[in-house]
Amino acid sequence: MLAAALLAGSLVLHPCGAHQAYYCGSLARPLDATGRIAGRIDIGFTWLPHALRNAPSAGTIVAAEGGPGYPSGASRDAYRALFGPLLSTHDMLLMDDRGTGRSGAIDCRALQGGSMTLPAIARCGAQLGSAAGLYGSAEAADDLDALMGRLGVTRADLYGDSYGTFFVQTFAARHPARVRRIVLDGAYPAGGLDPWYSSTTPAIAAAFDAVCRRSTQCAARGAAMTRIDRVLARLRSGRGPIDPSQLAFVMDTAGLDSLVYRELDAAVRAWLERGDGIPLRRLAREAWDFEEFASSDPREDSNGLFVAASCADNPQAYDMRFAPALRQAQWRSIERRTAESNAQLYAPFTVREFLSIPLDYAYVPLCQNWPVAPAGHPAGQPFPPGTHMPDVPALVLTGDLDTITTPSEGDAAAKLFGRSQRVIVRNTGHVTAIDDPWNCASALVRTFLAGHSLNTSCAAHIPATRLIDTFPGTRSEMPPAALARGSASLATLRDAANAVAAAGDALARAQQFGTAAGDGLRGGRFKVAPTATGSRIELHAVRWTADFPVSGNVDWNRATGAVAARLRAPGLRETASWNVTAGSRARLRMVEPGSVEATAPAP
Repeated sequence: MLAAALLAGSLVLHPCGAHQAYYCGSLARPLDATGRIAGRIDIGFTWLPHALRNAPSAGTIVAAEGGPGYPSGASRDAYRALFGPLLSTHDMLLMDDRGTGRSGAIDCRALQGGSMTLPAIARCGAQLGSAAGLYGSAEAADDLDALMGRLGVTRADLYGDSYGTFFVQTFAARHPARVRRIVLDGAYPAGGLDPWYSSTTPAIAAAFDAVCRRSTQCAARGAAMTRIDRVLARLRSGRGPIDPSQLAFVMDTAGLDSLVYRELDAAVRAWLERGDGIPLRRLAREAWDFEEFASSDPREDSNGLFVAASCADNPQAYDMRFAPALRQAQWRSIERRTAESNAQLYAPFTVREFLSIPLDYAYVPLCQNWPVAPAGHPAGQPFPPGTHMPDVPALVLTGDLDTITTPSEGDAAAKLFGRSQRVIVRNTGHVTAIDDPWNCASALVRTFLAGHSLNTSCAAHIPATRLIDTFPGTRSEMPPAALARGSASLATLRDAANAVAAAGDALARAQQFGTAAGDGLRGGRFKVAPTATGSRIELHAVRWTADFPVSGNVDWNRATGAVAARLRAPGLRETASWNVTAGSRARLRMVEPGSVEATAPAP
């Protein structure tokens, strides 16, 4: 039971909720530190005291969430799991950046819960008015400096993931004396950022070719991007299941959604070879549904803050000092000239194809009609030009399959620190240490923050992504399971593998998207319920192929990766087991027909 109140420095904190280990508090801050714009904002924060209360604190760890738009306090359990044993002797501080969570979350109804459009962005800017330019990382960094002062925290170890890496760099540049160590996970540079993000499509191409090369069956067909080039040429005819910009969007999200790596090559081949566009359409629909629609509650994820912080922080291809109408005209001219003079900027996509993906991914056109920043807060300058990062140890982590903050952007961030250690984590996407099933990047973070030397060898040995080999349309096209014991017809072995594929498909979506229910590839539904060890997925006539409905349930153990399935279909009852993090084969036991054992590729 927590005490009813806790004095931390000069601030009185109270439990965040019943039966929680955390304390919460707030600090009133001026909206505009220059005093030109009146108003104040309450900055909410979460504090976890070190567990060994009889011993003095060994220091404070500050963790910063990404987005921008996500409040750090909402990820408190994930950070607590990451830092683990360090929290016996270290306190943990999580500040919700201004405009997020309990720090005056920006609620722009025009943006919240829907896809970003330029008119909606303009309405959000008008709603914020003169304060629209006061939600960048510079202002948030100064809030953290003031908060640390009131809490009596002289120096801290900082961990940032995704946009949190930008915030941490900004804080380090503005308040170097506050920093002891830095971890940047999914990093991009806060200084010298390319306003065109031209490293994105080379990173996408390299990642898809790498994923294919690391899969024996895919590699035997040649480079994945060769097939992508072919499908793009056909999509441009306008008769495909998706358009080129939808394909660009799907591929850009792969660093966040490993299902894209798992399935895109097979989906491309299904359409090129058999005219089956269902798998491609599903990937495009999922990218839209799960990447474009934020929570309707801005305290969970504020799209308004995403735009406000992005337009305050990042260099742009147009002049943010211009009024929006003039800036939009400038952008139209710049985009036209770039499309003509630098046509390969986003190869294999054209400039217009790539910049037609949703604005929060295209990014370059995002701020063309955002309000001009107020005096004293120049857009694109979170810290003064020429500022150097403090001379502190820094660990910079990037997944080699990250399409969101690319490996080359991580390299650029590492170069800003004279004592940086650069680690590329093989076969991982965006942000490597949170929910780390291999205990590699997360262990490196803990070891680094403890001040010990690193053995980074684990980063080269993360298992490769298991790829879907084919999307069969009918049960007769399904590759059969391999008979291990007993006797079964080829049709039965096809059906046995079909059932496992249907179960694995539903499980993969339950894991990736965290949904309570979903659709089978070609029909049927599945429902997801939490269990003490992970999740149970109930299948209701789920169809991996159009003519074979599969029902039953699938139990997944989150800690071990073990999967146990009990499946039934016409003429078939079987159990199956596999592991989602290790092992390439699933073990099948059929009780109808007969007593047969077989194996199939683990889905």
